[in-house]
Amino acid sequence: MLDAAMPTRPFGRTGLDVSVMGFGAGGFSRAGLGQGEGHAAGMVAAAIEAGVNVLDTAEMYGTEPAVAAGIARAGVGREAIVISTKVGYREGRELRSPAALEEAVRERLRLLRTEYVDVLHVHGVTPEDYERVRDELRPVLERLQSDGVVRWAGITEGFGVDTGHRMLQRAIADGCWDVVMVGFNLVNQSARERVLGPARAAGIGVMDMFAVRGALRDFEVLTGYLERRIEDGQLGAEVDVRAAVATLRRAVDAGAAASLTDLAYRFVREEPGIDTVLIGTGNPEHLRANRESFLRPPLPDDVLAELRRVLAGVDTLNAQEPRQRRGRRAFVRRVLSRIGLG
Repeated sequence: MLDAAMPTRPFGRTGLDVSVMGFGAGGFSRAGLGQGEGHAAGMVAAAIEAGVNVLDTAEMYGTEPAVAAGIARAGVGREAIVISTKVGYREGRELRSPAALEEAVRERLRLLRTEYVDVLHVHGVTPEDYERVRDELRPVLERLQSDGVVRWAGITEGFGVDTGHRMLQRAIADGCWDVVMVGFNLVNQSARERVLGPARAAGIGVMDMFAVRGALRDFEVLTGYLERRIEDGQLGAEVDVRAAVATLRRAVDAGAAASLTDLAYRFVREEPGIDTVLIGTGNPEHLRANRESFLRPPLPDDVLAELRRVLAGVDTLNAQEPRQRRGRRAFVRRVLSRIGLG
């Protein structure tokens, strides 16, 4: 069973077919870039060899050269890979100028060693900034699409500050974006009605991020995380944390999933409206384990129904501890400074 080919799905209205598991070269792992660009390129090549055809990177990650090297190492044609990358929309406290945005996009092509990117996202747009991004910067992407430099225009949410998906609801309603990237996982399922349903109706491709965060790797860690979120007011006291976690544990103990991580990935994989789920790792063993999760059978219907019920409606959580968020913010500041945008 685990030698089967990676399943693919239609990618919204793009006409592309994407692997249900995508490889994200960002996050804390950045494909293992901390161990050297050669290691990160090897991880990208291994993901391709595992059946992944969606590679996601970004200006702020510093991994675009490793993605290019990994594609070359895998020996596949450019047309076999769906490259998704992202550009920031600010320079310091100001909105990037259209000229600066175009320059940033063309720099992505140079670093990725490609004549075009399949999806170019405006990265981490907040609800407060959305209208200016749409009105002042979306036309730049339209011109680049006409030039053949960008095939499809996307937008990603700042999930850490917009767990309720306010920005993406507006973006989908506007109809001018081809692809969106959303945060959806076991402890934040609010995108189901707010994003996934409307996007599917509009033919918009959906990439899922944050399917597994730190708190979704271990039952005890998850229990403590949820209890602390009640204490700090992020989660309503009416949520029975122990009962919710017990539900997840029963699914694993009954053999429906191999682990909490496996359960979390397969839960997201089965969600209607999600086209590809991004995983991120710099560890070959983790990559193999994640691939196995995406090749396992669907979760039983009764298990899925219970998982959708037990934490339904929660929209204040991203399963990342405050100390992890502080570490991520520090990482972001370092990267932005390195590329001259801090």
